Amino acid sequence: MRPLIYSVVHMSAADNCLLVENLNVTRDGTRILRGLSLRVACAERLIIAGPNGAGKTTLLKALLGLIPKTAGRVRVLGAEVGSREWLRGRRRVGYVNQESVQVDFPISGREVVEIGTCSLPLGRAEKVRLIEEAMRTAGCAHLESKMYARLSGGEKQKLSLARCLCQDPQLLLLDEPTSSLDPQSRAELMGLLRSLNETRGLTVLMVSHDSQALTESGWRIERLEAGVFA
Repeated sequence: MRPLIYSVVHMSAADNCLLVENLNVTRDGTRILRGLSLRVACAERLIIAGPNGAGKTTLLKALLGLIPKTAGRVRVLGAEVGSREWLRGRRRVGYVNQESVQVDFPISGREVVEIGTCSLPLGRAEKVRLIEEAMRTAGCAHLESKMYARLSGGEKQKLSLARCLCQDPQLLLLDEPTSSLDPQSRAELMGLLRSLNETRGLTVLMVSHDSQALTESGWRIERLEAGVFA
């Protein structure tokens, strides 16, 4: 994909794409994350594994700035989460949420992908090019006119990934992306993530309790249990 015209901070593989230090998150009086620390290098791919309730989704939301931290430090792509610098560059972080989120209103596959271009300072023709390129890369161009609500889990995940690719991200965060996929769809998604990491230097962090995903080679594995790394 050709680089976009907005400003991008370039970081080498030796830099920290993510830096989490002594992160604590408390919600409704319950301490969910307990002094968590994590470093992820640029162009690395990482799976954070753990059972339901371990705090995996909470960690992702803290990285995205969607929930406040009680204590600690979180830096994403060199910027402190919540800072002005982070707000200016947060489009460089792509997020694929759990497929279990249901959508029953009429929206096509192309319209889902187009969401990824909404905040980009580009003309219509350039946005169209980005959408088409992203859908080809994610292997979902044939879903352009299909109704999103009628698609399989694997098809929805490909469209969500294409939406992220429209942002020309440097970091991709995925929440249980394989949990509802059949073996073939899981293999296709994991292969695509590996390809994006190896060919584009895209940093990939996914959280999962899928034992099959944990057998993939070339991924660093960290295990989260009750809000701390085991």
